[in-house]
Amino acid sequence: MSSIQSPNILFVFSDQQRYSALGANGNPVIRTPFIDSMAKEGLVCDNMFSNHPLCSPYRAILLTGRYGWQNRVIDNEYRPRRDIPTLPGTLKQNGYGTAHVGTFHLGKGPYTEVDRYGIDYLAALHSGSGFFNRSYYQNEDGPTMFEGWAPEVETNLSIQFMERHLGRRPNDPFALFVSWRPPHWPYPQYPEQHAVYDLQDIEVPENVPEQMRHFAQQEIADYYGCCTGLDTQMGRLLSALERLGIAKNTIVCYTSDHGDHLSSHGFGKPYDTWMPESMRASKATPYEESIHVPFVVRWPQRIVADQRCNAFMGAIDIMPTLLGACDISLPDGLQGRDVSDIWLNQEIHQNHSQNSMDVDSVYLQNMAHGWPNRHGWVGRWRGVRTQRWTYARWYANEQGPWLFDRQTDPLEMVNLADTQSARPIVEEMEERLHRWMEDTKDPFEYGKRGERGFLDVGQEFADPDQYLGWGVA
Repeated sequence: MSSIQSPNILFVFSDQQRYSALGANGNPVIRTPFIDSMAKEGLVCDNMFSNHPLCSPYRAILLTGRYGWQNRVIDNEYRPRRDIPTLPGTLKQNGYGTAHVGTFHLGKGPYTEVDRYGIDYLAALHSGSGFFNRSYYQNEDGPTMFEGWAPEVETNLSIQFMERHLGRRPNDPFALFVSWRPPHWPYPQYPEQHAVYDLQDIEVPENVPEQMRHFAQQEIADYYGCCTGLDTQMGRLLSALERLGIAKNTIVCYTSDHGDHLSSHGFGKPYDTWMPESMRASKATPYEESIHVPFVVRWPQRIVADQRCNAFMGAIDIMPTLLGACDISLPDGLQGRDVSDIWLNQEIHQNHSQNSMDVDSVYLQNMAHGWPNRHGWVGRWRGVRTQRWTYARWYANEQGPWLFDRQTDPLEMVNLADTQSARPIVEEMEERLHRWMEDTKDPFEYGKRGERGFLDVGQEFADPDQYLGWGVA
């Protein structure tokens, strides 16, 4: 493979942006002109889902191409294995300069080489609250304070990395992963110029309880303000690619780690102590608002412009697909599919290890409680999503099972799982679920569990001192 001809990669993802929070996905209110233009120049994947809709587990899946029972990040506080291939590490071995800027959520700074998992330059957001005037570790240096809105700071650092890479290694490609923290709460934390939404224009879905509707309206307006602010930063990144003369041979992706309920189905936030613990979640459930995320990909030299794709994809497919698009051999052990042929408007190419896997559904899960000091939360579940059906069940029957007919009930308000008429569908979806479990070697039903009921897969805390006394499972 010639490194001169290899495409650059710019992979950008926000935190907690649901599928519907994008103009290109049919939202008539939200203002995201730069990403919408990018969609017109590339491909929109309408059935992209977060397999594990929680921050660290998603990031570990993106990093390793493996589910949590293999990469050992079953929840927010654990660190990935160091003895398996990673996406940046594989790219680095094939001549790429690699970087990650923004939220990392897979360890604690300072970040030595072994803690960067193949990332040459890591600018990791340091712990703290809010999105203004935040500190960053840059590899082993820091934390250093940067004034301003964090996504703008991170965009500056990202552009500087691209310029620096092109100056030092002009014949080598780069892979840059940019992880913005908004539109995660606190929602009002965005620059004033993006406060452009009139509450009268905000439509609150019918699956938001009546007593929460006014609150949700303001919450959505601020959430949209964050998304519009991110869109402006995306425009800066796209402009930088043009200015640097590398836009045509750069794969640009925009997505998010998971969605956000924004009060749909009555869910609140982890800090809403007045609510039952099982309802303090704006993510990590099998609901549409939590699992369904935007995904736009542009590659002017290879991807036909202004296309939409209905093939089912998950975060688990990102690593094999990016490597496949770059004509890099896939390392052993990946659990997703290389769907780069779909991006290139061709037939799907099956990963050799996944020959029996459904290509018209996606596998979904939540493995723990979010953080060690939570109890209960949304529970431990597995699910399957198809074009028509959402199905999920819980390990100890904490809830469910769930079955929603998205054709007749797109807001997922009527659970059909216990109805006589839906029994054949429950059986069909249960069969699909077991096929996913078998194909991915998921120990959900038979694996060893610790005293807190989590699967014990050898997980280790990213910051053991912080969780002293909690135990790993």
